[in-house]
Amino acid sequence: FLVAKRDIKPGELILAEDPIVVGPYWDADISCLGCLRPASRTCKKCLKAPLCRDCLQHDEVECDFYQHAHTLSKNFLFDHFNIITPLRCLLLYRSNRTKYEEMMAMESHCDSRRATEIWHIHNQYVVEPMLNEDAFQKIDDLVLSAELLQRVCGILDVNTFEIRGNMDSQGVQMNNLARGLYPRTSLMTHNCQTNTLIAVDGMSKLRLYASIHIKAGELFYYNYTRVLFSTFERQTHLRKGKYFICTCARCNDPTELGTHLSSLKCTTCDDGLCVFYAQTPKWECQRCGNQLPREYVNQIMCEAREDVSNCALDIRNLEKVIGKHSKTLNPHHSLVLEAKQSLAGELRSMCMAYDVQNVPRQVLKRKLELCEEMLQILRILDPGISRLTGIALYEYHSALVDLSNRNHETGEIKTPELLERLKISEAALKEAIGMLMYEHLTTPEGQLTKKAMRELKELREYIQKVQAMEEDERRDRQIRGKRNNKK
Repeated sequence: FLVAKRDIKPGELILAEDPIVVGPYWDADISCLGCLRPASRTCKKCLKAPLCRDCLQHDEVECDFYQHAHTLSKNFLFDHFNIITPLRCLLLYRSNRTKYEEMMAMESHCDSRRATEIWHIHNQYVVEPMLNEDAFQKIDDLVLSAELLQRVCGILDVNTFEIRGNMDSQGVQMNNLARGLYPRTSLMTHNCQTNTLIAVDGMSKLRLYASIHIKAGELFYYNYTRVLFSTFERQTHLRKGKYFICTCARCNDPTELGTHLSSLKCTTCDDGLCVFYAQTPKWECQRCGNQLPREYVNQIMCEAREDVSNCALDIRNLEKVIGKHSKTLNPHHSLVLEAKQSLAGELRSMCMAYDVQNVPRQVLKRKLELCEEMLQILRILDPGISRLTGIALYEYHSALVDLSNRNHETGEIKTPELLERLKISEAALKEAIGMLMYEHLTTPEGQLTKKAMRELKELREYIQKVQAMEEDERRDRQIRGKRNNKK
């Protein structure tokens, strides 16, 4: 684990670390071994590694290994792309023995994984394809075995951090999803309420920041699951992927800190919510004590999950799914929130596809409602500096500006109220920039920060114009008032 040696302020850099291995995510599409963009050709030197049209080479040690693997077919890496990252770990034995030993000292949870579903998957897609080829029998004097390969796969599954798609200077998505192995950062303890923020730049360097104030002697925490997962989903994910059960304050609170992401509507009383007790586990109503049968819970959860997953991404269908499952689950259940996030994305796309004047006012109003709801939950579950909160604040400011302008044009609100709403939007946008400024420019959030800073300047100029407009209107009212008094 990692401990703070001194008090650390929110936004302060804790550590910066380069990965000892970077590679494609599990089950990723075939991509360039140089930059992880979509592959379009094969390396001219080793004649086996997939590359993009811009990359002339990939890692020298890796290329040399494939070049001398004479028995390996030209299509082997294309047919068995899942071996790429585990093999890169093993090639550290040749290129950097210190890093190899550092990697092998990391936790793999092999005993817990043995004979599980993930063990069999790795056996099918990594272990067997490699051991069936003569080229992978040895790396120098390192003899490869099924146990060693499973251990490496376990180290990757347990310790890697996601490197999300980078962007080029024009803001176009470039890279496929990747993962990196960061030994120091991986020592962090899990907590469903993190006190740190991770940002990875275009060169895969990881920077760890404090997201809230951390006192000397406190542990550094990171959330190894998703913030908007329910307790049941988080516990399942952590048990299957990280091999432990979380007992943090959020997991021990049946109401999930009052957000009710796990709660279900009671079938006995009208307004009761059956909250989830993770230790038992059970769903029990806080009002009448009714316990929901496990079969009923499984049925409505499966139905909701299927509806959310298979829902056609259009506004009408999403609203239908949200309305249906808000009645059986609850409006803030994690699955309902997932549908609401999809709806917010569709509304955002509609707003971007048309001129603001042509976007139905109801669309702008609904987008604003969704942003307000999401911010209310995120501020509780992901306090402090948060990537998700930053994005939600940006979308909130955008919706509020557009809707306020429309309402002002139609005369529903007067200029003073418009000015007040624009100032609220300015504060939200400024806060969003403060949360997203840690993201590198090569990431989607980095590009959003750049855009938000331009929009903040434009918004402040617009606020000055509206202030001048309000002053003119006030002066006109005073003049009219004097004329009426004279009459």
